[in-house]
Amino acid sequence: MRLIRTSIIVAGTLALGGNAWANATNNGAAALPELSAWNGDAPVDEPVHLIVSVPNQLIDVYVGGKLVASSPVSTGQKGYSTPTGVFSILDKKKYHRSNIYSRAPMPFMQRLTWSGIALHASDHVPDYPASHGCVRLPPEFAEKLFRFTEIGAHVIIAGNETTPVAFSHPKLFQPVALQRQAAATTDFPLDGSQYRTDAGPSDTAPLILEASANSVQLRDIGAEAQPAEVEPVNGSPVRILVTRRTGRELVRDVQTLLKELGYDPGELDGWMGRRTGAAIAGFQESRGLAKTGAMSEALVDELYRAAGKGKPPTGHLYVRRDFEPVFDVPVTIANPETPLGTYLFTAMDFKDDATEVQWLAMALNDGMPDPLPPEPGDEKTEAAPMSSAAKEALDRIKIPVAVRRWISAMLTPGSSLAISDDGISRETLKKGTDFVVLTR
Repeated sequence: MRLIRTSIIVAGTLALGGNAWANATNNGAAALPELSAWNGDAPVDEPVHLIVSVPNQLIDVYVGGKLVASSPVSTGQKGYSTPTGVFSILDKKKYHRSNIYSRAPMPFMQRLTWSGIALHASDHVPDYPASHGCVRLPPEFAEKLFRFTEIGAHVIIAGNETTPVAFSHPKLFQPVALQRQAAATTDFPLDGSQYRTDAGPSDTAPLILEASANSVQLRDIGAEAQPAEVEPVNGSPVRILVTRRTGRELVRDVQTLLKELGYDPGELDGWMGRRTGAAIAGFQESRGLAKTGAMSEALVDELYRAAGKGKPPTGHLYVRRDFEPVFDVPVTIANPETPLGTYLFTAMDFKDDATEVQWLAMALNDGMPDPLPPEPGDEKTEAAPMSSAAKEALDRIKIPVAVRRWISAMLTPGSSLAISDDGISRETLKKGTDFVVLTR
């Protein structure tokens, strides 16, 4: 089976090249020049992106940065709007019936969430939103798309204009040549000198990466982190999410610190319950604080001081592969009170011995507040272009060098980095998913 590394973006208005929209019909894809890969006549080496314009009710298929096909779609009607954000194809069924809407037929179904959002074929694809949240596709196009994509393909639903563009930045991960198919376990020292921009006290510990035909393991000598098994080097893309620490991450921090200080918060699950509230109240009483049993910024600061941990981390990095968590670690986000925005960066194809990879970037900032209007007499200023805003977001993220080297060693073509302000969504917590980043 050929491996298709795919991202899908459901987006707002976008400027189409040529007469793609004029050629799109309800019977299938537009007649565009780059059709060899789309028709299965050539291998697909670069990431595939599907971009659906909700306002224009149109889907575009990109291979790398090249548009290869277009077709009309129908998204969610008023009251059933199609959600926006970053998703993945979780399941595919040629013949499927809705579990929610009277077992309505959904042929060539590609599931985006376990709560009921999918891409699927329909005989009713008008030029306006008409579905109950799914993305309806013309039957001929839906069948072709079904054969073209793979489970795990990125799905991005956004409300702003976006297309995949070539992008470079020193903070984006680069591959490390590891002789990945070594017959026996071998030690590979990684000096990580190219990543010293983020160096800190704990980043200077020597690392040994142990690689074999079956697995990769990182041993962080002299650091607090324990050895951790990384998923097998099987070519599956790595999914990385960096987000500000909100809600669940902060609660889990509080639970961990309370336990270290001798209080019983119950399970370290990131959810506020009676036992966590009682533990907070006990800590507050012992420190002479108001006994509220509730979360607050002051409580978090006091817990970190009591535990001798310094300042609370402002961000968190998560890594998954094949829908399974690999590891997660705190990171630092400068000026955390200022939104980062939402971006997706996807690694292009590269060889096993490569040490550089080109990335594609997309912005999904439809959830960002509109800029303030100019004061009377002031000249109107344009918003920063996507590349400038994305670079600024990456500049603010400080990832330990040890973690950078670890991820670089795991990197495969089609791997991706998502940036978000809103923490881990409930959809992400369900079993068998990639990161779900909701923007609306």
